[in-house]
Amino acid sequence: MIFLFATVLFASCKEEPSDIPVISNLTVEPMVVEEFTDTVTISFDYYDYNGDLGYLDPNVTSLSVKDSRLQFEDLYHVAPLAPIDANVPIQGKLSVRLNNLFILGNDTVERLQFEVMIKDRNGRWSELVESDTITVFRP
Repeated sequence: MIFLFATVLFASCKEEPSDIPVISNLTVEPMVVEEFTDTVTISFDYYDYNGDLGYLDPNVTSLSVKDSRLQFEDLYHVAPLAPIDANVPIQGKLSVRLNNLFILGNDTVERLQFEVMIKDRNGRWSELVESDTITVFRP
């Protein structure tokens, strides 16, 4: 009897899906970049249980990309990824292109990582995801 009760209790316990957006599988291409010349593409998969990623207003930013060499992040606009009032799970892939990376100091080579987060319309940020190390060189 106790075993049956415990089995029913655990079977009925389901973890509620999280409203916090999730990003994964972050990639950066190319991994070696000539300063002021090459364009870097950062791509990642996203998942959001209630589909509230992106804004209609182009002046509202929700994608944070931070160069590990810098103190502050760059913020980007993301258009709605589902109809505004849909409240449905969504998933897909997003990419952002960065032009003209450059070396900050006097060296001919610098290494960096990108830190990426996305925010939903309720102000909830995903966990920070960090890229592999890329190299910027001065010819």
